Amino acid sequence: MQRRTLWAAVGFLASGLVGCGTAGDVGPQGPPGPAGTYQVGPGLTLKDGVLSVSTGTTDTSVVAGSDPRLTDARPPLAGSGSYIQNGTTLQDASLTIAGTATANGPVTTRANLRVDAQADVAAGTPLLRVENSSATAPIWANYPLFTVDAAGGLLARGEYGLGKVPMSGQGLRLMWHPSKAAFRAGGADTEWDDASVGPYSWAGGLASTASAYGTFAFGDHCVASATGAVCFGSTNTASGTVSFASGASSSAQGFASTAMGYAVTSQGLGSVAIGYRVAADADYATAMGTRVNTGGHIGAFIWGDNSTTTIASNSADNQFMVRAAGGVRLRTNTTLSTGCDLAAGSGTFNCTSDRNQKEDFRPLNGEEVLAKVARLSVDTWHYKEEAPGVRHLGPVAQDFRAAFGLGTDDKTIGMLDIDGVNMAAIQALERRTQELRARTAEVDTLKAELAELKRGLSRLEATVQARGPRP
Repeated sequence: MQRRTLWAAVGFLASGLVGCGTAGDVGPQGPPGPAGTYQVGPGLTLKDGVLSVSTGTTDTSVVAGSDPRLTDARPPLAGSGSYIQNGTTLQDASLTIAGTATANGPVTTRANLRVDAQADVAAGTPLLRVENSSATAPIWANYPLFTVDAAGGLLARGEYGLGKVPMSGQGLRLMWHPSKAAFRAGGADTEWDDASVGPYSWAGGLASTASAYGTFAFGDHCVASATGAVCFGSTNTASGTVSFASGASSSAQGFASTAMGYAVTSQGLGSVAIGYRVAADADYATAMGTRVNTGGHIGAFIWGDNSTTTIASNSADNQFMVRAAGGVRLRTNTTLSTGCDLAAGSGTFNCTSDRNQKEDFRPLNGEEVLAKVARLSVDTWHYKEEAPGVRHLGPVAQDFRAAFGLGTDDKTIGMLDIDGVNMAAIQALERRTQELRARTAEVDTLKAELAELKRGLSRLEATVQARGPRP
């Protein structure tokens, strides 16, 4: 009776799986069937009273009813640290992927994201690559927007004119603005908002502004606001095209102007101001040192020392002016042994004339020098470009060179050379004077002797006359 019931159950199950009709009444018990395996439906096998499910391509590839795979009790199970399922609820889990994986949607991590690669550094293999394959214009077919390679190389790309500033307002950031090909690093309030970001510009530090094409600003509140302007330091401004400002509280306002130092200003075209509280306030003017300015004179140059707090200024266009209370030293060799000095408080140049700096001494005929001086044309004259009314006295360089062969060329006269000629001529005159004095003394002696003879003769004549004539 029990065997018949089992067969009935199997028959019912099989009829349901193969789509048979409704089972009829149970007939009388038949003879025992042969032993073996019975196929009771597609994928179902009965053997020794055990129903098995086929897992292979043949009817005999079956899984025993006690196989754990039928219950799918393998880990990870729900609730374990490795269990992951679809959904929007945050879940704690770990995941290991060997091979490749694709996520068609956002992937969010709230902990560390680690890429542990084993790539050849020299090959520069990309370890992280962010691409854009959006179908909306512009169409970037797997455009590599961001890449980190095995050597640590970092690439962030973009398209000029496309996109918006990644961050606005107050905050610290490292920012690449591809729409303007601009870079920012540090902190800002509104200085790095889109309206203040110049195309192809760079700004770093605190609240620095690079607002024009190709500008560069780095430091503390440094402003580069004209095309190609560069600003370094603290509270400086480079507002002239291709100007340069550095230091603190300085301003480069003119085209191609330079301002470097503290509280310096370069206002003119191509002007240069370097130092402490100096100003180049005219085109092509230069002011350097301490507390000096060019006085609004074009092309003027002024240098000031730190001997006073009084401001000095140029007094004419294209003037070179130096305030040096400690004197001026001009050296013409690497050992600083030759040159000229303008001593402190002095108005005279003292130039090297040390015997140890000289060689090839030759004797000189003073009479010949004196004769050449006598033949030398010496006139008064006026420099063509000098102020009217100013006159000078002396020979011209061509005559001086022809007469004495001194100096470096026939366009200049060395001060030591003309002084030497004058001294040689004076020495020759002095020798003449000495000779004249000696001859004068001889003449005086002869005159005295002659006078004495005259006196003697007079006495003799008087004696003769006193005796009278003889009879």
